[in-house]
Amino acid sequence: MAGTEAAKQAIWLRDLLSEVTGLLSGKTVIRIDNKSAIALTKNPGFHGRSKHIHTRFHFIRECIEGGLIEVEHIPGDKQKADILTKALGRNKFKEMRDLLGVCDVSQGKLQA
Repeated sequence: MAGTEAAKQAIWLRDLLSEVTGLLSGKTVIRIDNKSAIALTKNPGFHGRSKHIHTRFHFIRECIEGGLIEVEHIPGDKQKADILTKALGRNKFKEMRDLLGVCDVSQGKLQA
């Protein structure tokens, strides 16, 4: 379900960017840390265990088939979106912040 929401937002942002710049972009890559969710997006025959998922959440599968979205697996410890969606401990927060390339300016100076 989160992958579908991400796909909807990515397509909207891509269309907005194309309208503003006049340039068309290629596939948008969505990185998901759940292999079962990725299997659901790629295999329409995987319905036996996924009957409870509402049909509107199969939107991401249509986007993949239409060439708008590409889904990749990323290990959970490398998922940069965690800093925006989860409460993290100090060390994990610093690790995710570094993955994003954000500098610590709490000391009044930039750290590399």
